[in-house]
Amino acid sequence: MTDVEVAIAVAEAGAEVVRCRFGTSLERIDKGAGDFATNADVEAERVMLKLLQEQRPQDKVLGEEGGESGSGPRMWLLDPLCGTLNYAVRMGVAAVNVALMADGKFIAAAVADPFTREIFFAHGSSAFVRSIGNDEKLVPDAR
Repeated sequence: MTDVEVAIAVAEAGAEVVRCRFGTSLERIDKGAGDFATNADVEAERVMLKLLQEQRPQDKVLGEEGGESGSGPRMWLLDPLCGTLNYAVRMGVAAVNVALMADGKFIAAAVADPFTREIFFAHGSSAFVRSIGNDEKLVPDAR
């Protein structure tokens, strides 16, 4: 799998957990300064991390909930549930974010919408959206 394919797979895996846990009873995990996570955040990150460890065991990972693990010059950044407050109050506005950095540059990234099942992804200088199995290139437009 290419790096962008791994990013997409990891985002989809996290989104599946987020989608399945939506509307269920959640456990609040205080992080300080008014910030919090839920057990859905932690579960999604655990599934994402497991997939990354299988696909890219040589890379480092920085997860929002679990911190840093692994070693190596490349680092995967994980936000398993962006929009935790929305999610906790059962508002379907959230995302699952994955990005890969190397030498101070982003190599690949994917953002999954767990509710629409769309995946926005980028690699190099190209960006795409995957919806219902179809990839469409995103092109900036002044309008």
